[in-house]
Amino acid sequence: AMPAPLSHDLRERIVRAVEKGSSIRHAALRFEVSPSAAVKLMRRVRASGSPAPARFGGHRRPILDEHAALVRSA
Repeated sequence: AMPAPLSHDLRERIVRAVEKGSSIRHAALRFEVSPSAAVKLMRRVRASGSPAPARFGGHRRPILDEHAALVRSA
């Protein structure tokens, strides 16, 4: 069975803990998620600026913004 996706709230708390200096492994233990889930989450945050799929921190322009009209017309 696939593990349930992390909630938006949980993602934010893990990201905040790591940004404050917690190790990813310690944050995973603290929030009771698997270390691999926490590692994947942080890798995604570093790659995209966002713990997607949740929306978080709007400093990165969504990739599809400039194509919005094209996407809507399809």
